[in-house]
Amino acid sequence: MFIVNLFANGDHVCIAWRPAGATAANWTVVADCLGFAIERRLARNGQTQTSWLRNRIGFHENEVPPAPAEAWRWPIQRYMWWDYDVEPGDQVAYRVVPVLRGAAGLIQPNSSQTPWSAPVNIGADAGGNVSAWFNRGVVATQWVARALKARQDAGTPKSTLMKAVATVGDPLREALAGHLKPALLELLRNPPGHVYAALYELNDPEIIDAFVALGNRCHMILGNGAFKAPETDENEIIRGKLRETEIDLHDRIVGSGHYAHNKFIVFCDAADNAVSVWTGSTNLTVTGLCTQVNNGLLVSDPAVASDYLMAWRRLERAGNGYGGTLIADNSTAETHVEDDGSEKITAWFAATSHAQDLEFARDLIDKASDGILFLFFNPGVHVNEPFKETLLQTIIEKKAKDPIYVRGVVNQEIEGLTEGAASAPVNLVHSGAADSDHLPKSVLVPSAIAKEYGDWEAELKGASSVMVHSKVVVLDPFGDRPVVMTGSHNLGFKASSKNDDNLIIIQGNAKLAQAYAANIVAIFQEYRWRDYVANHQNGGWRGLEDNDSWQKGHLEREAAEMMFWVPEQ
Repeated sequence: MFIVNLFANGDHVCIAWRPAGATAANWTVVADCLGFAIERRLARNGQTQTSWLRNRIGFHENEVPPAPAEAWRWPIQRYMWWDYDVEPGDQVAYRVVPVLRGAAGLIQPNSSQTPWSAPVNIGADAGGNVSAWFNRGVVATQWVARALKARQDAGTPKSTLMKAVATVGDPLREALAGHLKPALLELLRNPPGHVYAALYELNDPEIIDAFVALGNRCHMILGNGAFKAPETDENEIIRGKLRETEIDLHDRIVGSGHYAHNKFIVFCDAADNAVSVWTGSTNLTVTGLCTQVNNGLLVSDPAVASDYLMAWRRLERAGNGYGGTLIADNSTAETHVEDDGSEKITAWFAATSHAQDLEFARDLIDKASDGILFLFFNPGVHVNEPFKETLLQTIIEKKAKDPIYVRGVVNQEIEGLTEGAASAPVNLVHSGAADSDHLPKSVLVPSAIAKEYGDWEAELKGASSVMVHSKVVVLDPFGDRPVVMTGSHNLGFKASSKNDDNLIIIQGNAKLAQAYAANIVAIFQEYRWRDYVANHQNGGWRGLEDNDSWQKGHLEREAAEMMFWVPEQ
């Protein structure tokens, strides 16, 4: 009998399991088990269907995939899996059963005695007036590689991809954008009143059309983007086009050393009172929506939305500079508490005077007791001045003094961390375990499979140098004090002291924390697997193991990990 834990985020379901009664130190190998089959019961549009989840890897190279009804014949040789074939509004349940080898071959799993998990509802709503969406912007994947190969395009894979994601309605664009783009478009097309946007970059055609359709109900502060000298305005062309519309457009052209890096939208009611706010990591560009890992967060709380609207008005008053009371006003934040005290939301805005936003976040990281998960995009260099430390440094220092489960991905090489580092620049330690999980640089800085390998296609590393653009820290998603930190903030000192940025910190919402955790661990495992395959392209791994010995290696590495993902019930 296995304990199964599910956590969903509106995009996919993560399924984790372990034997009932197992501990990290006492986990029994299942004799003759060649892996696990996962059966799914899916309720959609009033109909219920039962099927096996598919594994894309067989026992031998060039093996013909089994028919859907016999998908169990390619079992799953691990203790965690992801189901991406779900849609918002679905209800799903799963059961996990061993696939055994008998005298005449594989034995079809007998799941009649295995209980179904509790069902979960698929959707973005995390309770507490908070909803989260995620795109599928990892372009270094097999499904994207196969989609590009199938297109009879004369261009390179990169040019084919960029043409697809810039074409409204293209199936590849829609698949990569996931549910994030439709969710934002729905908000922009049906606002109750005026909207106030503070944006770093803008070029996506559908998003632009939605803003333009709002006419004078749209108030937009548009920064100058990722400008590079001698140019001073990356958004110059779109800025000129917007001036020809009824949008109330405000320029924010900041100088070298600064970025007007916000990406938030405040929605007001008919009386112009703030009612909700959209934030997260997503730039409203073709690449931001489709070819980078990003998230979007909607907080339908008037008090929190009002904080963002006040920040918008501060930027409006500041013009192109940082004068007046802008920095002083950004250097304090109000924590809004739900009536029952279960959830706390704090919105910080940069630039601050002394990294007060990071200090607030560091205190919560130091108090984490079970686990830390993260996605970072270029948080900045490592420094020895405590108040200038990035949150990545804080996490590494926390791990060093207090063994705790850690999983995360960093997009960029970081001076002082990966530069000149050994092959394992970061050691990730499991809670309660003495052994470290050495994270190689090739996973810390995401990589793709560079050439064809068996049934694997060569993968596109990225449409740009940015692959993981989300900026997220999750603390104790299964504990008593779960925390989610996200926003436009790169979680380093430059963002805190030089840029226009925002960082929202939500405490006490377990469903939200688990939704983000599901997103993070899927991305981490995706790159970890690609790193493994890439390192074995000249020999070694060729498919599933044809005996039960696969369990030993996984248990040596993952028993403690699964105690985190499948806590005692």
